[in-house]
Amino acid sequence: MKQIFTYLKPYRGQMLLGVLLIAVSGVCSLLLPTIMSDILNRGVYRSDWDYILRCSAKMLVVTAISLGAVVAGTWFRTRVVSGFCADLRAAVFSRVNQMPFEEVSRIGTSALLTRSTHDVGTMAWVADMLSSNIITIPVLFFGGVALAFSKDPALALIILLALPIITAAMLIIGRKVEPLWKISDSYCDKQNDLVRERLHGIRVIRAFNREEQEQGKIADATRVMAEHIIEANVKMGLASPLAIALMNLVAVAIVFFGGSRMQSGVSSASGGDIFAMVQYVALVMNGIVMAAFALVMYPHAKVAAGRIGEVMAAKTVNDAPGEDITFAGDIRMEDVTFCYEGADAAAVSHVTLHIAPGEKAAIIGGTGSGKSTLVQLLMAFRQPTEGKIYYDGRDAATLNRRTIRQNISCVLQRAGIYSGTIRENIAMGRPDAAEEEIWQAAAVAQMTDYIKAQPKGLDHVLVQAGKNLSGGQKQRVSIARAVLKNAPIYLFDDSFSALDFMTEANLRRALAEKAAGKTQIVVTQRVTSAMNSDKIFVMDGGMLVDAGTHRELLERCGVYREIYLSQTGGDRR
Repeated sequence: MKQIFTYLKPYRGQMLLGVLLIAVSGVCSLLLPTIMSDILNRGVYRSDWDYILRCSAKMLVVTAISLGAVVAGTWFRTRVVSGFCADLRAAVFSRVNQMPFEEVSRIGTSALLTRSTHDVGTMAWVADMLSSNIITIPVLFFGGVALAFSKDPALALIILLALPIITAAMLIIGRKVEPLWKISDSYCDKQNDLVRERLHGIRVIRAFNREEQEQGKIADATRVMAEHIIEANVKMGLASPLAIALMNLVAVAIVFFGGSRMQSGVSSASGGDIFAMVQYVALVMNGIVMAAFALVMYPHAKVAAGRIGEVMAAKTVNDAPGEDITFAGDIRMEDVTFCYEGADAAAVSHVTLHIAPGEKAAIIGGTGSGKSTLVQLLMAFRQPTEGKIYYDGRDAATLNRRTIRQNISCVLQRAGIYSGTIRENIAMGRPDAAEEEIWQAAAVAQMTDYIKAQPKGLDHVLVQAGKNLSGGQKQRVSIARAVLKNAPIYLFDDSFSALDFMTEANLRRALAEKAAGKTQIVVTQRVTSAMNSDKIFVMDGGMLVDAGTHRELLERCGVYREIYLSQTGGDRR
């Protein structure tokens, strides 16, 4: 939790000012019962209306000062809390962006979303408490007790007797509540995960009429989460009635014993003093209730801080600005093996290959053969479990990951389309590109006809995930983005699968002209996408089984020949 509170440092001045203003309001609240006591003792008993009016005017002034202090203090407090919350959420998001994929998978995407929203909101409550209650509690408690002792020390002891009782009760409640918050937060993560998964696969769910069954799974997670939240809140809710009941008992005791002491002449306290002490009890108990609520909420804040702390302590990758190095395009893998965490077998095993600068290479294989894993290794998304990857003779492990990625124009298997215009989506490849260059990239990707058909052209708005585009249009926008980047190495991971053969042929001709002299790597399952490459690498079961030209592989590689015959019907041309 200490690490999280470092994000409050920029707001220390505003926090201090807000705390002082809240303290002024608390002092004003303590002055009002004293003035009321004087009105009763010296005004009402003596029928001195002038004194009553003067004291009433004082009360109005004190109330106005209290109101102004509260408004100003709340303004500063709100600025502190909102700023802290924004900074903490930005820090969590930045940390997530720096995590390797292994860490993201370990914690879980849904858990990361919950921690950057729900848990940050809980910590915002802590910041709010520190900006107000941290001063309100001692001012009301110690100030009220001190003023009560000034009226009648014996009666004031009754107030102190209530303190250990309410404190013990709050500690017991806090211990009962902490495990409930841990369970409810874990099921909040699970519910978030289920909802995301179901929304992503809603078409499949509807196609198989599984809505009720899937809804049942989400309902079960929601029910468990709700049960623990309700139980935690019910137990936390005990704090307020316990404190109020205790406050009323103390008030009754003060009135009873105060009256008895007045009648017996033991005490010099007047009726106004007893009236003031009852008011002090209310103020002191208000401070105790605030403290009790803070004690009860502490376990929840502790859980939230721990969950955020896990994110902040997670491993990160070196994504600092890369060196200004331009690759020639030479790529070499030496005995590369990679195994996903928890997997029984390696995804790729002992792969050795070489792609010369300017060479067009293809990596072909069936589903699960390890093609996409090779792409992740080439893009430095993951590090080899064994072996080395070299770019222009430099060990990739010694290179900054940004340096590697700035030298690769990549189109991944799943087209990444973002809400915004077509222009903005293509310009992600090179944000400073001129409009003419964007049109040229769109032309290579065979996207100009679609863009010109839209009333706003390049400013045509795409919705989230490109849901107003077809699969082929999404791929072509992604290809245009990679073409605009114009890096020394082009990497296409199954990026032509949604294109018809005519569009793919036209795109390949335009791309061959645009990327002439650059290294091109095409990862595909389609022989027609690989057969014109200078070199074809055949993957099967995570292993590189052969490499060569199309004709060479047809003659000697059974895996490649089987893929070819299954897709072409036996034509060996």
